[in-house]
Amino acid sequence: MNKLKFIPIIFLSFLLVAQEEVVEEISIDEQRNNAINELINVIKANKGIYIDQDKKRVQKFLDRVEERNKLLNDAKVLLSNEKKRNAQLENKFESNEKTLADLEEKLQIKIGVLGELFGVTRQYAGELVAANENSVVFYEYPERQKILSEIAVVKVHNLLQLEDLWLAYFDEIGAGSNIKTFNAQITDTNGETFSGEVTRYGLFNIVYKDNYLKPVSALNSFQLLPRQPEGAYTKTLKKHSKSDEYTNVAVDPTRGFLLSLYLDKPSWFERISQGRLIGFIIILVGLIGLAFSIFKIIKLREHAAVIDSESSAINARMETIIADAQSKEAKENLIDEFIINYSKDIEWGNNWVKFFAAVAPLLGLLGTVIGMIETFQAITLFGTGDPKQMAGGISQALITTMLGLIVAAPLLGFYTYLSEKASTLVQILEEKASYILSKV
Repeated sequence: MNKLKFIPIIFLSFLLVAQEEVVEEISIDEQRNNAINELINVIKANKGIYIDQDKKRVQKFLDRVEERNKLLNDAKVLLSNEKKRNAQLENKFESNEKTLADLEEKLQIKIGVLGELFGVTRQYAGELVAANENSVVFYEYPERQKILSEIAVVKVHNLLQLEDLWLAYFDEIGAGSNIKTFNAQITDTNGETFSGEVTRYGLFNIVYKDNYLKPVSALNSFQLLPRQPEGAYTKTLKKHSKSDEYTNVAVDPTRGFLLSLYLDKPSWFERISQGRLIGFIIILVGLIGLAFSIFKIIKLREHAAVIDSESSAINARMETIIADAQSKEAKENLIDEFIINYSKDIEWGNNWVKFFAAVAPLLGLLGTVIGMIETFQAITLFGTGDPKQMAGGISQALITTMLGLIVAAPLLGFYTYLSEKASTLVQILEEKASYILSKV
């Protein structure tokens, strides 16, 4: 029985060995040939499919040839028709040009002397259109601009258009002879728009609460000027608004041109800034000199109060100094020494005021030299064609000179006053000293 159990195992082992021998019998060349044969069979099968697809595509193209020929013929017919239409339009255009020229000739003949009238009408309408854009009365006549613009381009005017121009000029004349108050839109310097009551002075200016306005027709409002004129002019507006009688009012006879130039007028700080660093140094020197002069004046008044006093300590000090001296000559020497020492206190600082008064114009001269150097450099680079390139240097030269003279003049006056005052006090002190010596 045990031997029978091993029979199946031996049989299976035999089968496995047999299979391995069969697999080993197929060579590599045979396998490659089999793969090539399979590929050839696939190519042959696909070849038939591709040939059928190509035949269908060629047949489809051939079937559409007639359709494409028909489209080509239609396009040729359409092109031919358009050429004929183009020729007809050209002929019609030439005919219309001839007809138009004939009509214009007939129009000129019929117009006759009225042609000059229509030309003048167009000219005056155009001038009023240009003036109305920046006029202070544009807000009161909102439709005028459109009407006048049409009149300015029409060749032949009808009676209504002539009357419109006539009335527009009458309105302009009437507006120039009255002062009117009405509500309008106002734009402030921040761009915000609000409604307010404005006053128009003829055709010259329009104001709001003592502030001049600028008409801006594009915004359909009046704009506050970024910078108002001096108070002397704005006060006249305030005075007129409160008065029930005739008063003087400051107006711009150029209808806003002078006010626009005023916006470019530099302030005092801007003028000083044109002097650049030298200008600010001169101002600093002037302030220091002024402060020192005031301090010195106060000190001299204190000395004057002490010296002018009858029971002053000065007399007591001089009497004390000469009390121990034996001879008159010794007493005089002691008094002279005391006067010299006290005079130093009185005259101290006067030369500093003189120094500040002298250095200010010198700094102005320095600024002038620097400004002229910059001017010549600008001429070297840009030539003399553009004056704006030279204006900066010339402005610095003139401003520093002006500042130097402005600072030097009052400081020189202070120096003169301080010197005279100090000399007077020293003289009084010497007279008191002589009086004390005479008593001894």
